Amino acid sequence: MTHPFTLASGFIDPEIARWRELAEKALKGAPFERLTGQTYDGVPVRPLYTRMDAPNPAAQSGAAGAAPFIRGAEAVRDAFLPWDIRQTILTPDPQAANQTALYDLERGVSSLEFVIDPTGNCGVAASRVADFQVLIKGVLLALATVALDAPIDPLGAARALADAVAEGERATAKLAFNLDPMASRMNGQTGCSLGAAAGFAAQTQSLFPMATCLRADARPVHEGGGSEAQELAVLIASGIAHLQAGEAFGLAPADINATLVFTLATGPDVVVEIAKQRAARRLWARVLDACGVAAPMRLQAVTSGRMQTKRDPWTNILRATCACFGAAAGGADVITVLPFTSALGLADENARRIARNTQLILQEESHLGRVTDPAGGAWAMEALAEDLAQAAWPLVQEIERFGGLPAALDQGLVQGWVAQTRAARTRDIAKRKTQLIGINIFANLGEVLPVTPPSSAIAAPVAPLAGAIAPMRLAQDFEALRDRADSLRPTIFLATLGNLAKFSSRAGFARNAFEAGGIKALGTEEAHADQAAMIAAFKASGAQIVCLCGDDSTYEAEANEAAVALKAAGAKQIWLAGKFQAPAIDRNLYVGADILAELTHAITLLEEPA
Repeated sequence: MTHPFTLASGFIDPEIARWRELAEKALKGAPFERLTGQTYDGVPVRPLYTRMDAPNPAAQSGAAGAAPFIRGAEAVRDAFLPWDIRQTILTPDPQAANQTALYDLERGVSSLEFVIDPTGNCGVAASRVADFQVLIKGVLLALATVALDAPIDPLGAARALADAVAEGERATAKLAFNLDPMASRMNGQTGCSLGAAAGFAAQTQSLFPMATCLRADARPVHEGGGSEAQELAVLIASGIAHLQAGEAFGLAPADINATLVFTLATGPDVVVEIAKQRAARRLWARVLDACGVAAPMRLQAVTSGRMQTKRDPWTNILRATCACFGAAAGGADVITVLPFTSALGLADENARRIARNTQLILQEESHLGRVTDPAGGAWAMEALAEDLAQAAWPLVQEIERFGGLPAALDQGLVQGWVAQTRAARTRDIAKRKTQLIGINIFANLGEVLPVTPPSSAIAAPVAPLAGAIAPMRLAQDFEALRDRADSLRPTIFLATLGNLAKFSSRAGFARNAFEAGGIKALGTEEAHADQAAMIAAFKASGAQIVCLCGDDSTYEAEANEAAVALKAAGAKQIWLAGKFQAPAIDRNLYVGADILAELTHAITLLEEPA
């Protein structure tokens, strides 16, 4: 083989067989297949991709093979602002929200998204034109986009914002009215109809040529626990619904596409999130090709709300950084990073600063936007994007067979998909197959949580309609146990058997598991001279429940006798770290067990009167 670069000529050509041999050696007997992950759609995520895995553009129909995967239609773009840094604002008072907006703009944010709630419970209390005039006062609308998220009265908010803009500024005003009947329906809000949204777009496009009017937002699927393919399918089906609604008002597909913003959630799995965004562009290019249109998708990425935790919230900064990296490398036009305290309440200035600086650092110091299409041509990214698109397209077709997204939602099709995936996610979290740092693994019982103002978009402003997709947070079940444990200050005694080398591994596992439920583990590294010393240590600990920790040979010799003695000394119940069973052992704790169920049982036991 002739190398195109001289520097590469001194290296031996890599061989897949040799790599696999080394990988299997590192696995120490574990099956090679363990290295291949899988999404909830069954899409494999392999450890290594080669040229043979990349999709063949010539085999793809229509414009899909030449889809515009980069931001915009061409590679040329603003080198100093490769993507739009957008920050959400929920401050209830319009005047204070305006001051927050101006403050954020001065510190690097390039656009704003006001969450509107006329009651002020879950966003800015704005309903009148005068309120919106206060909101946008001092904002240079020709430079900074002002976007809306108004779940209660989206059409009223859009009209009020339009009227609030001075007539002389309308031709250059960069607004995003974000009318999205489908997301409203999934969130359980009445919103506005597709026809009303399309009608507003038809009336407004000529008045505000720099604005976008419509949004296709698939975040309700993500936040409800859905999979990547389900999120992509709903995103594309929502876009199709907007295209169909626009026909009644004489809007061509190109016109609708020009005024439509697509919104996806982005999570901490960088590889999957890059591929998901590339798959979204591939799928929408296929739809537009069928309409005879060749135009780019305008894509907004918002960091996942379901990945946010209340406990150990500082880990949310790491999750958001990974999510933002994936969004930027995946080619999002607009990125919104939620503050790390979003699950706790209304973000303070520190949390907002970290959110915007995450983007600024990735953009200005890491230079993620300097490369036109960083994932383009990478065999792993191209293959995974194709696999996700192939998994999503049949779901798009199924939605259309039901009569489109409105009908599919009315008949519960999408809700059924999401519920099934959510249940699988919940099981994996309970068993710690999915690990959440600071939650179901490595919990910090001594943490001091940041204090936040007592209001945010955590709670729904009104009771949701039937058929809504309820949002979730991955950490919520373990955090509920921690809340119950806070008033109990519960403990468990780890009764270690044998020397440190024999019990340390399982004692560490047991401590990690029980503390995920707020139960402090005592005696983790304490080796006992004999059974009497162990019983004395148990009595001195004040704990009511016990977990035996040792190796298999020690369990065979000592576990049952130790359990009998501990119960005689007052232990309510005995766990054993491992799968060894004996008459006096009540429950087992091991890798793959339902840890959440075990912790729930323990907390319930400790809540009972002595």
